[in-house]
Order: sequence, then C-alpha cells, then structure tokens
Amino acid sequence: MQNFGRPWFWLTCMVAISAISTQAVYAQPPSPARSAPLKVGHVPVADVLQRLGAKLERGSAAKELDGYSGHFDRMDTNRDGKHTRAEYVDKGGYMTPQARAGIFRAADGNTDGIVTKAEYILNRIITDEAKAIVQEMDDDQDGLVERAEFVKHAAKLLSDIELAEQGYAALDANADGGIPMPEYLRVWGRWARAGRKSAEQRIAARRAELADFANKPGKKPAQSGQGRPGGGPPFGRPGAGFGPPSISEVFERFDGNKDGKLQKDEVPDPNSKPILPTT
Repeated sequence: MQNFGRPWFWLTCMVAISAISTQAVYAQPPSPARSAPLKVGHVPVADVLQRLGAKLERGSAAKELDGYSGHFDRMDTNRDGKHTRAEYVDKGGYMTPQARAGIFRAADGNTDGIVTKAEYILNRIITDEAKAIVQEMDDDQDGLVERAEFVKHAAKLLSDIELAEQGYAALDANADGGIPMPEYLRVWGRWARAGRKSAEQRIAARRAELADFANKPGKKPAQSGQGRPGGGPPFGRPGAGFGPPSISEVFERFDGNKDGKLQKDEVPDPNSKPILPTT
C-alpha cells in the first residue's frame, strides 16, 4: 500500500483502532494457565520461527534498542526504571485503558506485575518483527492473513507444506480461517519466549554482542530486517529507518501538549505534504 510511509496514515489507523479496539496488538508471553507449545508438529517452535525469518533480539541493531529504551524512559514517570500496572495502565495517558492493559500484560514476561526496561524492549522486538514477517504474507493487503496466503509463503520458507498448515492452525487459535494481528501475536509471543532466558539476560547478551562487534574493526553484527521474508527495511522505531511506528508512538508524537488527548489542530491535514512531528 503506497500510503504506509506517510505519518498521517498511521495516525488515522491509530485513532480508529483506539476508538474501536479493546485488544492490544502486542506479542503475548506465556501465562500460568496456558503454557506455550514447544513444537509445531514435530518441529521445535524455535526452529519454526528461525525458518520463517525471525531473528528476535539477535537481529536488533543498537540504534533500535536505544529507541525502545528511550520510549520506555518517556513513559517511566517516576524514573524508577520499571512500569507498574498502576503507573502504566491506570495512570497512562495514551490509547485506551484496555489497550494499555493488553500491552502491559504482553510485556510482563515473568508475570510479576512489573514491566522492566528489558521486558519492554524484548516485547517490542518480538512484536515488531512478527508483524513485519506475517503481514508480508497478506497478498491482497486487506489486513487479514488468510490460510491460503500464509501457507503459500510459509511452505517455501519452511520447505514443508504440512508444517506450514500446522503452523497456521496453531496461529489461528479460534480456527476461523483468518489470523488478525492480536490473534497471531499472542501465539507468536509465546513461541518467542518458550524455553529461553529472561528478558534481562537476552537484552544484556545482545548489548554485549553489539559492543564486542563495535570494538572489532571489519566485523558487523546482524542487522534487523536482513534475511526476513521479502527483504525490505528493518522493523522498529520511526525516524531511524525502522519501518512503521507503533500506535502509541504515533499518538505520542502528535500529542503536542502531552495531555493524553489529540486535538483537532494537532492532527495533520491528510491532503497536505506529511511532515513527521519532532520529539
């Protein structure tokens, strides 16, 4: 779709979703009541994700990690390095309380009621990459990846049409023949965390790897977006070449007076040349 790169397009989407949606489109962690399946068919979920093109935190550049970190800090009003439910959900100023609750639940990987910076960063990485991979399979660009579309693309990546069918069945939790973003992100998020280390360990390890590469001339770490289906630019933070911004980031950028509401004069004219607001 030609308008994907325009800030007003993402703002329009954000306003519409905020008005009608009570589901946050963020990848969900495991829950005590429903542990993630370790395999799709007979293949470990880690292998399925890798073959579909997911690199998780290993595909994140330092600039991307810094962007997520900065966004976390802007929302950490008491500067204690963590988000509590009261701080983020109850007192948050962006989107709806239901949407904030979904985001908080998704990011709280160890379900202790607190979202650390590492948990927030990891959730953003998982979510943005999942959207970049799955939405590229939406051939008719109607916003819904259907079974035939997913199987067609995934069968090539997985080299196994049966595994592609099984993968789609797992992502289509309600078995209705379509996987809207909130639905597949919940399953993808469990796969991306299953059997892996904590968010703190994973992000710290990636930071250390990037620092090590930075100190070794001639070597470059893997960059996000490389090798994923269809190629294209990396995913993540807007304004740094990392693809479309998240809903909350678009809201924050256009909310000039930071009152948690969008006024008419803050919304750009979609017929004018789009200019991304400065932060």
